[in-house]
Amino acid sequence: MSSQLKWSIIKRFLSKNSFGFSFQDVVRDFPGKDPSHLARTLTDMVGKGMLSKITRDTYLIIPPQADPETYVPDKFQVAKYIMRNKEYYIGYGSALKIHGLTLLINETTSHSEAGVSEHRDYVVTNNQIKPAIRTFRGITYQFIKHHTTRFFGFERMWINQYEQVMVSDLEKTIVDSVTYPRFCGGIGEVGKALFQSKNRIDQDKLLYYLARHMNKSAKKRFLFLTDLLGLDWTKEHERMMKELGTGISLLDSAGLDQGLINRKFGLKINVELNELKKKVLR
Repeated sequence: MSSQLKWSIIKRFLSKNSFGFSFQDVVRDFPGKDPSHLARTLTDMVGKGMLSKITRDTYLIIPPQADPETYVPDKFQVAKYIMRNKEYYIGYGSALKIHGLTLLINETTSHSEAGVSEHRDYVVTNNQIKPAIRTFRGITYQFIKHHTTRFFGFERMWINQYEQVMVSDLEKTIVDSVTYPRFCGGIGEVGKALFQSKNRIDQDKLLYYLARHMNKSAKKRFLFLTDLLGLDWTKEHERMMKELGTGISLLDSAGLDQGLINRKFGLKINVELNELKKKVLR
């Protein structure tokens, strides 16, 4: 296979600051080449460690100076190319990290019944992705489908000097986190994020997002943490208190179904509150 063609493919996409591409992209950019020849060329490039195959027809460029056997790409960069031509955003605990609101190296999803604990990064989409959990070069992704009404509040953010990915903005990251604490390392990490972002967050946008999100459990956790941590409490918070209903939700959806019920906020307090405050405020 022509070495010149291989390097031409690499150079073509790097010149666009694109570290990933699809087979269709190559066919479009090299119209004078037979598609079957291009397909064989890409397969050969994977075999020689020039490319890594992300999906059936999507490839990631391996830097020439990297060892193809041990090279680990930027995980958010990989997510971007997995989701090519699909709407998505990096969310939950992964977005907390991008916003600098967690010290966790990786988020842990625990399955108590099975005794399983995995490190995952979270990608939110408005379409079903199968399989919902997949691993690429040691990076495990969980793809979470949001209904169209909850698929909002994201923006482009730089992950390196060349590329941007879609990430939930600060306010939507908080809303998603109080909705599903289990995707963020638990309610302690959610509380820490809320407390650390208190001077950065747009309160009007946050409260609007909570209303638009229409999830009572999220509102309950948000209001409870706001009260517990002594954050600003406004007339809008009081108004939200009247909309909580009579149902009971777990304070920490990553924890066990146990604990005393707090009727004021409609929550089952399944964590030790003094330990929660220590974790948040330390």
